[in-house]
Amino acid sequence: MGDRKKVFVVAIISVILFSTGLVGLSEEAFADKKFKNNTTKIIHLGYLQLAAHDFFDMNRDKEKDNENGKLDLSTVLFDPKAGKCDFEKSLKHRASCALYDDSVIANGGEIRSVENIMISTASAEVGEKYLQLVEEYGEKKAYEKTVTFYHEQIKKAYEESFDLDFPKPQDGEVTNLHNLAIRTGHDFLPAEIKFNGVLTSLFVIDPLGEKLSEKEKRQPSSPVDGVFDEEFLGIEFCPIPDVFCIKVNLLEADQSFGEQFGLGADTFDEFMAELEDGEFDKTDQVSILLEEAFSRGINLD
Repeated sequence: MGDRKKVFVVAIISVILFSTGLVGLSEEAFADKKFKNNTTKIIHLGYLQLAAHDFFDMNRDKEKDNENGKLDLSTVLFDPKAGKCDFEKSLKHRASCALYDDSVIANGGEIRSVENIMISTASAEVGEKYLQLVEEYGEKKAYEKTVTFYHEQIKKAYEESFDLDFPKPQDGEVTNLHNLAIRTGHDFLPAEIKFNGVLTSLFVIDPLGEKLSEKEKRQPSSPVDGVFDEEFLGIEFCPIPDVFCIKVNLLEADQSFGEQFGLGADTFDEFMAELEDGEFDKTDQVSILLEEAFSRGINLD
């Protein structure tokens, strides 16, 4: 197994445990609610997951967030091994940020971007856009244009997924409470996705080098109903088949995040209860927090 493959195996386990992830599709799960407002497109889940990674890189063991709460494409472009750097500000001040190699950017950047095929498709779209633009415009202009493209895709994902108006930029910090609210996006997760003509568990698709087709990107998600699909209450990963497996309860992971960071042991359940009516109502606390997070995240000044 190559080095990148090994890193991918470790990363997919740690991301599921410590980060915000969006996955899956089951035709049976949404059959009676297809085309209603409480589903979204699979590609939108990819962009929402990319946004979640851009917001947060939480190491729950160390209770440390290695991200800056900004939707600035740091996860796609900037190599953190070179040390912390605000890429957007560095370009303004002609400072230097170390970028990933072009081949890594073309695949979506950091290893979390190949966690599943939905986010790998979204992040690779952004990475390829940057590489195309940089040849024509240079780093600074290419970055600005790519951020514009990225924010446009996030706006589509936000409005079509949450059925809310996309907010205007605002000052403010993105906090762990916003992290918990963004985790309610897991309500969209179904168990399987149609890939290459076959309904397949997302957990067996190796996204390295694979992308969703245009038709596959438009597949609808599971409907929002305030309940996780049963499959996510016991996800078994076997990175070394018959040797090493790990079982993850995604609901418990999200619930425990609120308790661990002093946000209230029942807060996530309260957020999910707001979604039992099948929508992110603009007066719901979870919707207010989503608006705050995205309005602050798109403000790069």
